[in-house]
Amino acid sequence: MNHEASHLINPLSVEYWASLPGQVRDQAFAFEFEQGHVLAAVEWKDRGDGMGVQRLSLEAKVNGEWQKLSTWEAARKPVWQVHKMTMSIRSSLWRLTFLQNHGDENHLVVQAVRFVIKLQKTEPAHNVGYPQKITRQIWGDRRFTDVEVICGEQHFPVHRAVLAAASTVFAAMLGAEMKESRAREILISDTDEESVQHMLEYIYTGCVAERAGCGMVVLGHKYDIPGLVEYAAPVALGNINAENCVSQVRILRAYHDDERLGPVFEALLNKIHESPQIFKSVMLGF
Repeated sequence: MNHEASHLINPLSVEYWASLPGQVRDQAFAFEFEQGHVLAAVEWKDRGDGMGVQRLSLEAKVNGEWQKLSTWEAARKPVWQVHKMTMSIRSSLWRLTFLQNHGDENHLVVQAVRFVIKLQKTEPAHNVGYPQKITRQIWGDRRFTDVEVICGEQHFPVHRAVLAAASTVFAAMLGAEMKESRAREILISDTDEESVQHMLEYIYTGCVAERAGCGMVVLGHKYDIPGLVEYAAPVALGNINAENCVSQVRILRAYHDDERLGPVFEALLNKIHESPQIFKSVMLGF
């Protein structure tokens, strides 16, 4: 049984709901928003007995496919319980699934469910799209560049002011006494050329390339680029397939216990375990 709720912000999906007799697994609530939002937390309340939910999972729809983000256990208590999101992913469609109750074989009972989102501050008389239009043009024209980002054989001519504004790490590297500032070069040697290009394109345009991979996500974390991990992670996870899964696991594996990238690695593992073809490729590749 699926419960669809459209255009709801902080929605209260149900006051009281019980599954059909014997249907105590895989009961899902799907929430659709008018636009993509970052989920802050999921809250639920049940009766606190054997009919209450014990195990839950959360998914977001990314590139037309459901991507499992996390699975967790619930306490057997008749109070509001909260699962806070550790990974920032933006989506307009979310699904909460009750995987198991506390032992009653007849029903799974939920009293209420809430999705809590993060809302951005808005300002009056603010032409939001204008700055992006200008930086898109700067990225396309690449005129008056004054520094190069080098990765492998690729040299990317860019603008110091843009990099410094986008990243505190780049701003520090381009300071007056740093070697990157004197040489007018930033060398990135621990990733591939395509990931660097995608990172720079995001800095200038705010757009994530359709072919973005986990390398771009790691760069967003390494150089502390606002929003890059949040926007690139779902695209990168959606691009995981049997051909590239081994390389993507190797990229993220070193960050499995990192506060920001650990949840992305967990979501990657969920996708691997849910796809026999990808799982087989990973097992043969290591």
